[in-house]
Order: sequence, then C-alpha cells, then structure tokens
Amino acid sequence: MALDALALDFSISLETPDLDQRILELTDRAFGPGRYVKTAERLREGARILPDMSFVALDGDHLLGSVRMWPISIDNGEQSERIAFLGPIVVDDVQRGRGIGKALINACLEAAFAKGLRAVLLVGTPGYFLPFGFEKAKGISLPGPVDPNRLMIRYSQPGLAFTGRVSKAVTASLEPRMNTNRHQ
Repeated sequence: MALDALALDFSISLETPDLDQRILELTDRAFGPGRYVKTAERLREGARILPDMSFVALDGDHLLGSVRMWPISIDNGEQSERIAFLGPIVVDDVQRGRGIGKALINACLEAAFAKGLRAVLLVGTPGYFLPFGFEKAKGISLPGPVDPNRLMIRYSQPGLAFTGRVSKAVTASLEPRMNTNRHQ
C-alpha cells in the first residue's frame, strides 16, 4: 500500500443533531450491546450531550469518529463541582491509528477548558489517556462499579483536586466554575 493511501484528510467539527443516529450506529458497531451495562452508561442514560463540547471527525459527509461530553457533578457533601464526562470516544475501525481519536479528544478538552470547566472525567485506558494530561481520579466514585485504575480525570490547572460522588447534572449546560459552597 502506498504511503499516500494511508494519508487521511478529515475535519473536526461540533456534533450536530442530524448526526445522532449515525453516531449511535458507529458506537454500537465499535462497542456492541455490552456497553449498555457499564456504569458509565448510567451517567449518560437520559442525559443530553454538551453540544458545544461534543465533536465529530468527518471526511466530506462520511462520519469517521465521535467524542461526546456529558454534564456531571462531583459532590463531597460540602462542595459540588460541575464538570464534564468524556465518552464514548469512537473511531471507525478502518480509520483507527490515524490520529482521529487524538484530534477529537484535544478538541473536546480545549472546548471544556475554554468554557471555564475545571475538570473532565472519563473511564478509559491509562496508557492512552495519560499523554493528554489525565491522571488517576483519587477520592471520586461513580454510581456503580468501575475499575478505579480506569477512572481518570484531567484538571484545567495544577493543584486542583476534587473528591466525592459523581452524579448526572440535570441540564445540558455547564456554566464556568459552577462551584457551590454550602457553608457560605
């Protein structure tokens, strides 16, 4: 195979509602029905994506990949921090290894931090997500079982550390630094 046959031109853009069904079909092909029993799905069930932080990779009108962000909060009983939950990240099987996933992740992280969010949480493979600045999430629990080594967080700046229980946010918008201190 010639080297230029491996070259791929694609664009990254915000997800639009007309792509929803195609994204679901691509995700089902990539992860199968087993994904619906995972704890991460409890955070996505019935929720709406964050439309200004969810991206697709396209080659013309061909969907190559997608990454979605969801509104969640971390509550430790004293403070509640609204952040984003990343996933699933999906790339068409025949397009893998070409930087599409990396471009999608970088786009959603950039958008989240530009909006003023202070962290992004995910469940994923550490070896893949460490280069993006993710680290093991310490003191954070999801509403169901998850391998603690795969629960990862990326903070917008050094020195931040959130702890507590994760829950779905009730709206699909996150205002910058939505931080409520119950002891004010």
